Amino acid sequence: MTHKFQVGQTVLPAHPRAANPSTYVIVQVLPETSHERQYRIRAISSATECVVAETQIKAMEAEPSLS
Repeated sequence: MTHKFQVGQTVLPAHPRAANPSTYVIVQVLPETSHERQYRIRAISSATECVVAETQIKAMEAEPSLS
């Protein structure tokens, strides 16, 4: 199985608990050790890191350009 996200990609929580969820960046793709792929992510606003399963995050949609 291949990972859905790559290092450097910006992601959001898949099920945010706040109205304005924090934005995270993928800092490491972890080796598969269970049935679900995992990533180490870092919050952009606070530099806090944690490990999440692939189902806990989603890709951040690109903002439309104004031109």
